[in-house]
Amino acid sequence: MPDANEEERLALGYEMAKSLLAAQDRTVTNLRTRASGILATAALIVTFATSIGLLGKDPQGDSLFPAWAAWTLLGVIAAQGICVMAVLWPVTMSFGHSVLNMVDPRQSQAAERPISSRLVTTMMGDMKANSAHIERMAKALRVAIVLLLAEVVVIVIALITLE
Repeated sequence: MPDANEEERLALGYEMAKSLLAAQDRTVTNLRTRASGILATAALIVTFATSIGLLGKDPQGDSLFPAWAAWTLLGVIAAQGICVMAVLWPVTMSFGHSVLNMVDPRQSQAAERPISSRLVTTMMGDMKANSAHIERMAKALRVAIVLLLAEVVVIVIALITLE
């Protein structure tokens, strides 16, 4: 029979693991919300550029926007879309444990306490696996932000170089 201190440590470890997994879930939601915002902002910038005629033609049929800038902008937007999809694409992550396993454990686990060191260790392993996914998502978001700035810079340079 486990002593009171061990039970207390297990309960504390379990609560901490639950809190950390919940924080990871919130982080993923936050990253995905920001990625959606970046995509919307990129669309707004392109729409604005189009509405003021940067991507259209003047009355003589000449392009108002330099070809180099249009191609560069297309590449930047495509790369940005890939980065945003890397954040938004569903991946398998675990933010808790199976309630079913606690309510109806397998025979080999039936004698264990509901909160065991094995359960806490499993949750910590899930956190480590989640962290790798979250870090990749964060890197993709950072690149998308840089590309958003590049998008604006390309448009500004193209405007400056217009004759």
